[in-house]
Amino acid sequence: MKFIHLSDTHLLARDDLSRPPHAGDTLRTVIDEINEYHGDAEICVITGDITHHGRPEQFDHAVELFATLEMPFIMIPGNHDSRAPLLDAFPDTPHDDNGFINHGHTFDGIRFVMLDTIVPGAHHGTMCQARLDWLKHELASHRDLPTFLFMHHPPLEMGLPFLDSIRMDADAELAAIVQDNPQIKHMFMGHLHRPSTGVWQGIPFVVGGSSQKGEPFDMRHEKEEDLEDRAPLKPMFGIVLTDPAGNVRYHYETVQFD
Repeated sequence: MKFIHLSDTHLLARDDLSRPPHAGDTLRTVIDEINEYHGDAEICVITGDITHHGRPEQFDHAVELFATLEMPFIMIPGNHDSRAPLLDAFPDTPHDDNGFINHGHTFDGIRFVMLDTIVPGAHHGTMCQARLDWLKHELASHRDLPTFLFMHHPPLEMGLPFLDSIRMDADAELAAIVQDNPQIKHMFMGHLHRPSTGVWQGIPFVVGGSSQKGEPFDMRHEKEEDLEDRAPLKPMFGIVLTDPAGNVRYHYETVQFD
């Protein structure tokens, strides 16, 4: 199976040029690339920060652009999004009984578990007890399926002081669940705007790049305004190949955008 991993699209309103490069233009270029070369993908998974401020007009722009994607897609919010306007714009997006945008799907025998890690009004992430309980139940109900977890915020430090200051803070609680569920084969995240890989709790993970622009690779500074961007990244997306056992091959692809 092939699927597409998109993250951190950071869409503004259609005519808002305040944050170059224009996120609508970069996403349109990325979607054109996906449609032309990866139309055989089963699904596109979007791991949050769909918009830059979570405003309805920004989600309207997202609806317009994602309508051009020639495959189904599923999504979770990031810290720049807001739940209510996301669900208004994409009413087919499932949510749990507590209103969190947690949902699970099975594609080609693999369980895709989508986790809502946002904290309204904040940039860090969390998993409160209600969300942890939902995840425990979801995993217990599908123990026989290889499982992928998708979330916006990484639950571990990545050696990037600014981004580590706004990571997910429920790492110990999530780690206990991961350790109890050996069917979890891989984790997919966003938030960093950088291609990154590693292993956490014995589980390999990848971090998707941004379809708008990369975050500086700065391992020294803790404040966003001090970050040094020595080698800016192009707009990026992920192409994932997997087999029935849940083994993953992940390719980062960039697109040319001037």
